[in-house]
Amino acid sequence: MSQETTGKDYLTMGDVALDDKAVLVRVDFNSPMDDNGNILDDRKIKSHLPTLQSLEHSKVVLMSHQGRPGDEDYTTLEAHAKLATKLLGREVIYEDDIFSSCARNAIKSLAKGEILLLENTRFNAEEITKLTPEEQAKSQMVKKLHPLFDLFINDAFSVSHRSQCSVVGFTLVLPSVAGILMDKEITGLDKAVKCHEHPAIFVLGGAKANDSIKAISNILKRDGADKILTTGVVATIFIMATGIDVGEVNRKFIEDEKYMDQIPIASRLLKEYSDKIVIPQDVALNNGGKRQEVKVDRIKEENLPIADIGQKTIENYSKYIKDAKLCVFHGPTGIFELDKFRLGTDELLKAATQASYSVAGGGHTLDAIDQLGLESKFSHISLGGGASITYLSGEPLPGITALKNNASRYHKG
Repeated sequence: MSQETTGKDYLTMGDVALDDKAVLVRVDFNSPMDDNGNILDDRKIKSHLPTLQSLEHSKVVLMSHQGRPGDEDYTTLEAHAKLATKLLGREVIYEDDIFSSCARNAIKSLAKGEILLLENTRFNAEEITKLTPEEQAKSQMVKKLHPLFDLFINDAFSVSHRSQCSVVGFTLVLPSVAGILMDKEITGLDKAVKCHEHPAIFVLGGAKANDSIKAISNILKRDGADKILTTGVVATIFIMATGIDVGEVNRKFIEDEKYMDQIPIASRLLKEYSDKIVIPQDVALNNGGKRQEVKVDRIKEENLPIADIGQKTIENYSKYIKDAKLCVFHGPTGIFELDKFRLGTDELLKAATQASYSVAGGGHTLDAIDQLGLESKFSHISLGGGASITYLSGEPLPGITALKNNASRYHKG
């Protein structure tokens, strides 16, 4: 298969010879871990199995990160190699370095069919610099490793919104293609991004409000949504942007999370797109663990933490969602981990499965979907997190742009 037959502007694994090739694969094994170094969720590693299974006749080297410097889960990938071995049914060898002479010798000694996982890429300072692909290609990581490979595969959609060394650096010096998971993510999300059917409804919530508000701005600028239904912390910010006092406890939360600068942005968006941005009519407050629903103009009076959207809002939002040709759901509506405050998340997710085409993303959203047993009822489930919301907003992702540029460079027609 070629670009001409697939209509894609990047190459996939079906476009290149894989057998007997030395292949470098960027995966995302970054997973929640407990204090004893045990992986708590195997979803990320499982998602890469189709790509790894397709490379059984290749010499395969994997690169991934785990956590960030300073975080408790910033650790080695030894546990990941063990879990990948169990899930894949083939040994995944762990190498506790990235591009030292020992690591390079281990790569050179690989036999056909063997898989080697290099150490956490973020143990190398070059990995966490934000540079252009051209600059990243000059890094020691790329210089030391690229001569050992015939091909680079990016299967890590979830980190492709970052112009980091292991994501974009190798695309300047090696033929590069999208892995099976990467291709699946792009294809699934493209149906949402390029959807011309109406109504298109986005339900945006969760705790990462700055990312969601940036996405709201981009989505509306490109006329990508008929309605944006705000929930979670995003909704609190938009409620404040209307001038409603949410009480000291909620205001302090927004201040502590450093989101006060998002309020004027939300205010501007409400003025420009007043007919497209919907904010809750009522919310559920956490009154000592009990669910107390109030209209938004009574939040100040109660001065209790907002923990979910209210029943009237759930009913209103559900009508929009069920009638949608496209529904994108990113981020829970409240503190869904607590039974009393998961009603909004549960009901809106159920409604989303009735839309003609439904997309869900974000780690907490996927946890809720798993608990409800709804995964098979969504058109596309994205593991991308920040990358998926960035892509859905219409922003180019450096990792995908690098693959497209590489295809233009290496593809001969």
